[in-house]
Amino acid sequence: MTRWPRFAATGLLALVLSCPVVAQDIRVSAHAVLEPEDKEEVTALAYSGNGSLLLSGDKGGGVYCWDLARKQAIGAVKLDDAVLFLAFLTGDRTYVAVDKGGRVTIVDLLKGAEGTSFRIKGKPLRVAIDAGKQYLAVATGDDRIELFDLKGMMPAGSIDASGKIDDILFLGFDRLGQQIVAVMQLGDVVTWNPATLKVLRTMALAGGELHGSQAVVHAAATNRATNVFAVSLEEVALPKGGVLSGRDLERRSTIIAYDWQSGAEVKRVKMPETAEWMALGPGNDHVAVAGEDDNTIALIDLRKGESGSTVTMTQRPKVLAVSDDNAWLAAGGEDGAVAVWKLQFKGEASAATGGLPSLSGRIRARAGMTEPALPPGTPVKLAILSFQAKGVAPEVADVCVSTMSNALANVEYVTLVERHQIESILKEQQFQLSGLTEDQGVSVGKILKADVVLLGSVGKLGTSIVFSARLINVETGKVMKGREVICEECRDQDMYDAINMLVSTIAR
Repeated sequence: MTRWPRFAATGLLALVLSCPVVAQDIRVSAHAVLEPEDKEEVTALAYSGNGSLLLSGDKGGGVYCWDLARKQAIGAVKLDDAVLFLAFLTGDRTYVAVDKGGRVTIVDLLKGAEGTSFRIKGKPLRVAIDAGKQYLAVATGDDRIELFDLKGMMPAGSIDASGKIDDILFLGFDRLGQQIVAVMQLGDVVTWNPATLKVLRTMALAGGELHGSQAVVHAAATNRATNVFAVSLEEVALPKGGVLSGRDLERRSTIIAYDWQSGAEVKRVKMPETAEWMALGPGNDHVAVAGEDDNTIALIDLRKGESGSTVTMTQRPKVLAVSDDNAWLAAGGEDGAVAVWKLQFKGEASAATGGLPSLSGRIRARAGMTEPALPPGTPVKLAILSFQAKGVAPEVADVCVSTMSNALANVEYVTLVERHQIESILKEQQFQLSGLTEDQGVSVGKILKADVVLLGSVGKLGTSIVFSARLINVETGKVMKGREVICEECRDQDMYDAINMLVSTIAR
């Protein structure tokens, strides 16, 4: 791989917003059109975790990193082949790039990419990265899904998918990294457990609108915060009277959202035309879509079942992306330009949608808090002392303690202090679990001979639930790290995922 220094960006907004742009609950405003000097069709987009940077990759193997505030490129590299996949890694200083030739490259924005690449066995077809940004999954033409540990730069397993991914369209992880899903063009869906490398379930997607129809999937999308994946499905059936009637095939287009855990359909929206490109977001229950026949991008409200704001590019969109913070929409075009829009939920959105059930609570770790606070490989004795309930039932705090204890008990380098020992010391010291101070926590930790004590809280803020943890070094008495996970529009069934995501930010 060689360095590729030629890049430029224009500040001209060479795009037109359709009217009205404030329909529904989201305002959309033009921000910039980013144009490299060497123009090739855009094939991949990816936002940094904080939404300040945007990666774009093209058919010529060019990868650009754009600073959205300055509307200019801050770095570029040249891959060996067309760019297939891009994703920022933890900290947003490094990113991973996969080209169609099968080379995986880790790029450091400050140091470049020398010596940080490897080649995949087989031709890569589809690529996905887990929410923790540690594991890469690559579906190959050899009917395998190869797993790679990006931090260790080593293989992490291989799934035999013989006969299952011949016409793969989409590959993705669930938000906890416990499932990998492959969606095929003819509607077959297979889900695997990446730990055991075994099949969890298989299913066939169907529209159900036309008798005897064939389902064809044109696009699919998920994101690292929600517990649904969405597909753009077209039903195709013979016309009434058969092929001799002279009529065209009957077609119906639908966007359908499915639950990750069960595979059950949770929502469908009928569409006037088939969406060829999709990005899940902004928020929990919207999806950005683009068709093949025009340059329009629409935001579809899955809960309401209707189209909202639309924007129009001056070129045909080929790839879409929505930032994790819901603030940005980007579309890459045929001529190499990337159009960027600013997104903002209107103030009345909560009132307008408050009576509608959420498809999925949106769960995310606070920016900069995704790395495990207790680094792998360093043995540590941990005491989980308490969780305060703030505006939620005390039972929720109890569930936090028990779920975290069970999860951390399975981490090899963490030794947990038994719960009965903690409760005995608290009673002996006449400390109350609720309102336990850091100084009291350190005192208890010393008696228990723990290295680290954990004090946590779970609190309600509007429709969101915030799960927080403070890790205190018993020897120094100082807070080592703080970790926080936010579950927006949180349902009861989302809390378990939120707690487990908090665990992943503590130890992994």
